[in-house]
Amino acid sequence: ALGARGVQAVLLEGGPTLAGAFLRAGLVDRVVAHLAPALLGAAPAALADPDAATLADALRLDLDDVRRLGPDVRLSAPVPHRTPAHPATP
Repeated sequence: ALGARGVQAVLLEGGPTLAGAFLRAGLVDRVVAHLAPALLGAAPAALADPDAATLADALRLDLDDVRRLGPDVRLSAPVPHRTPAHPATP
């Protein structure tokens, strides 16, 4: 519906449940992550219920942009498309 209205991009910033659902549905074209040089101990997960439970099953990204923003780092990579685990319903 958004594509029919000419929308070319949507920013998801709702948390691990929303991000995981969109990724599993094959609706994510790019991941942009911001990293801060801070150690917190137990950090929240970036994705809820990931499809990959081990490093061997991980979806590997090929970074195409790395930028330093003050003390932080922004990483950006396209997401290789693969068959969604749970296809989106129209």
